[in-house]
Amino acid sequence: MDKSGKLYVKAMNKYNDGYIDKALALCEKSISLNITNAAALSLKGILYYLKGDLESAKKMWNINYKRNNDKVSKKYLKDSTRDKEKLQLYLNALDLIKSFNISCALEILKQCENSHFNFINVNNLISLCYIKQGEYDKALPYIVDVLKTDRKNTAAIMNKKTLIEYGNLRPEINQKKIFIVATSICLIIFVLFLTKTYMYKQKNTSIMGMKEIPANTQLVKKSIIVEKPIENKPQENKPKEKLEFPQEKFNESIKNNNMEQIVGYLNQWKNADLEMNDKLLMVKAEEIIKSNGIVYFYENGIKYMEDKKFIEAEKYFLYALPYSNDNYLKEHIIYMLALSYKSNSDFQNAVKYYELCLKQFPKGSYTQEILYNLIVINKDIDINKAKRYAEKLVNRFPDSQYYNTIVKDILK
Repeated sequence: MDKSGKLYVKAMNKYNDGYIDKALALCEKSISLNITNAAALSLKGILYYLKGDLESAKKMWNINYKRNNDKVSKKYLKDSTRDKEKLQLYLNALDLIKSFNISCALEILKQCENSHFNFINVNNLISLCYIKQGEYDKALPYIVDVLKTDRKNTAAIMNKKTLIEYGNLRPEINQKKIFIVATSICLIIFVLFLTKTYMYKQKNTSIMGMKEIPANTQLVKKSIIVEKPIENKPQENKPKEKLEFPQEKFNESIKNNNMEQIVGYLNQWKNADLEMNDKLLMVKAEEIIKSNGIVYFYENGIKYMEDKKFIEAEKYFLYALPYSNDNYLKEHIIYMLALSYKSNSDFQNAVKYYELCLKQFPKGSYTQEILYNLIVINKDIDINKAKRYAEKLVNRFPDSQYYNTIVKDILK
């Protein structure tokens, strides 16, 4: 088997294991080595098909059919003509969800289930609809199906987290971590035991040594060293050195597209009195952050949240937030920032950003979730505040999935 064929086998294994993006990358490598690799072309088309990228899928199958006369790809091309309607149905469902018409959205999405086209997005949206309706048991199978295909899928992971938080799903126990922690504790106890034993022996040895000193031995007294007091000389007020604008390093970070360095320089020098060329460099850097950096920081923040590294996630969301005005991701950045603070038990900052999101996006995608989280956080701290949020939730969303016993008890 040549290298292209081996890469295809690896791609198929990654696909079966639920790593769809890695499978796509391996298919790409396989095809780059052998553009006529029919199996790799076909698989790549299927992966795009599952992700909802119909045009890319058709492109792969069309190449495969023309170059290799692949009959399976020909059939895929023929069947895909009906999927344009499915794509439109999916987009219609998205609009209905945004207008809180969950029941109608579900009915439309059910029409997309009989095709594997856009499988990941459709199943994510169905599970989201069931979650919003409070039907957690119905949402779970769709989440499981997505994670079997794409273990790293952000939307499915967030939906699963919602089920753990509000539904009946228990968090998974990481047996490997438990073993490591238990082993570490045992090792620490063992080391402490050895240390204590060693110190005990040393103490006994010292006592025995003292007993052997002759009675007439004179002990040498320690000499006392008297230090002269240090004279307090008046300190001269030296003028602070003016920092030099790092134009060369700044240019290098822009050339390398290093978003962390670029935003670091921007934040450091944004209020400084700069020369014309330096100002122009700052403007250029800000445009880069607004056009590419916001998405970069947001995606990194989400990845760290998936790994439960909330401090790192907060850092990336905070990089993005000051430059996200007029960007479609701003609402998501603020909400995810609040959620990461909450997950890290920093409730003060969680409330701060929940309230900011509510203020700037009163009819946003997360309004119900934010109101409920503010109710839960405040109920043991400020019952009057919790009650106000509960009233807002019930008045604005009388059929909300979050109108549960906690909210009802607060409103009594």
